[in-house]
Amino acid sequence: MAHTALLKVTAKPGRASDVIDFYRVTLAATRSRPGLIGLRVVREAENPDNFMLIEQWDSQEDQAAYAAWRATTPEISEAFSEMIDSFSLEWWDEINA
Repeated sequence: MAHTALLKVTAKPGRASDVIDFYRVTLAATRSRPGLIGLRVVREAENPDNFMLIEQWDSQEDQAAYAAWRATTPEISEAFSEMIDSFSLEWWDEINA
């Protein structure tokens, strides 16, 4: 069963294009991580400062290993933090209905 992580991000005013550029540079490495099934980035039509990453993982442990790997490069997290107002993560489990 796939596990879906929904990462909701709000860019600081005037920084949405920086967030997009950041994703274009950093998500290639994310897509190569073990356990990642798929990754999409969407942007809210009504408020273009709001983004959502939709990640599907084999397990929450795979995503946790990815997060730990990302933590080994704090300059990436710091650069991202400078351009966003908020960030949240929700887990959703797939059901076959």
